Amino acid sequence: MKREELLATLGEYAPSDPAEAASLARILGFLQAPEDPFARENPEGHITASAVIARPDGSEFLLVHHRKLSRWLQPGGHTEASDPSAFDAALREAREETGIARFGAPIGRKVFDVDVHAIPAHKRDPAHSHFDVRFLLTSSEGAPEHAARAEDPDRPMRWVSLEGARTLGVDPSLTRALEKARGVLGSRPPLPAGEGRGEGHSLESKT
Repeated sequence: MKREELLATLGEYAPSDPAEAASLARILGFLQAPEDPFARENPEGHITASAVIARPDGSEFLLVHHRKLSRWLQPGGHTEASDPSAFDAALREAREETGIARFGAPIGRKVFDVDVHAIPAHKRDPAHSHFDVRFLLTSSEGAPEHAARAEDPDRPMRWVSLEGARTLGVDPSLTRALEKARGVLGSRPPLPAGEGRGEGHSLESKT
């Protein structure tokens, strides 16, 4: 993964509110620092990639319970050296955590949201920050390739509405991202009778 490519991608991204603008500025500054922004050994933190996974009409979202933080979050995690881009890292994490083989990408590989959040110290890991770059994916119901199967049975997943996510106490940045997703997907024009709801680019696992 190239920091220059991510810098260029984020340089074209327009944040949606002042809080996101502040996160974007922090991420851009972090990417321009001399240390490796993707390395877990970086004492300040590292770039992470995550996926806001929604039904194609924006009615529900797939959340995963993070035990260490005791919070409901979108799927995502650390980038790997083998990931060609942050989008590919988010897609890999989404497939690994949910077991879903096929996703739609309604806005393609464009950045959908960004956030910087603090991660508390845990065992040997000191406190640090995650500089998170988020992307929008969709998943339908019914077909086996869209069935969610938790990577870790002790790490529950749940499809919830936006209102249900608020009830679960998701943080303000994730609430913002879910609101944006519902706005984008809910405003998409309906297709002619007899056709399914479009999901943009189709992303199917090759494994």
